[in-house]
Amino acid sequence: MLILQQASPSTTAATAGDQASAPDAILAAATGVSGETGGVRLQASSSINNGLWDGKQKQDGVVQAALDYLDSDLFQSSDPQVKDTLKKLIAENGEEFAAKVQAEQSKNAGITLENAIVNAIGTTIRDNRGEFSAGEFVVGFKFTGGGMIENIADINGNSTYQSMMDDFHTAHAALLSARQSGETGLWSDAGSPPAEAAFSAWTDEWLTRFGFDLPE
Repeated sequence: MLILQQASPSTTAATAGDQASAPDAILAAATGVSGETGGVRLQASSSINNGLWDGKQKQDGVVQAALDYLDSDLFQSSDPQVKDTLKKLIAENGEEFAAKVQAEQSKNAGITLENAIVNAIGTTIRDNRGEFSAGEFVVGFKFTGGGMIENIADINGNSTYQSMMDDFHTAHAALLSARQSGETGLWSDAGSPPAEAAFSAWTDEWLTRFGFDLPE
């Protein structure tokens, strides 16, 4: 860590040797190289610049890959403004978005860059919910042989998905209670519960609207 200390008025002026050593101290703190010849210092300084440049290139590459993804048919939304808002957020906050992608890669070993970007896009929407329209909307991410649908709740936290999940949990609680009471002929004996069937139908509807393949 470099600490910059402001000199008081009584401090003696630095000598030429002290002034020359200041860049060396900074370089040493950053690289561990000190007291070396000018050629070695130049090489170390170059490695710092290259490292920063590589990092900036990677960040820009991730941002561009995300923007290209949003412009492709791999991303769909029920609200046409979502895409432009996402592109604006990612372009203006490239470092933050790249960090989200890197975090996904760190916690999910073997995840592809595309999947990490997809997860980071979802996080970006949730972290910036106020930047999007007030109502609920649906976004879709296309994968080989299918896709993923995500229902973003309205600004009050209400969504079709959550409503269906509430119905699903209520139905299962009622089923468990009925079974404990010894009832027979329940809907679970004949197949999927109505709430689960409704959720599957809703998901298939959006997959079809977005032009994604239905699961086999």
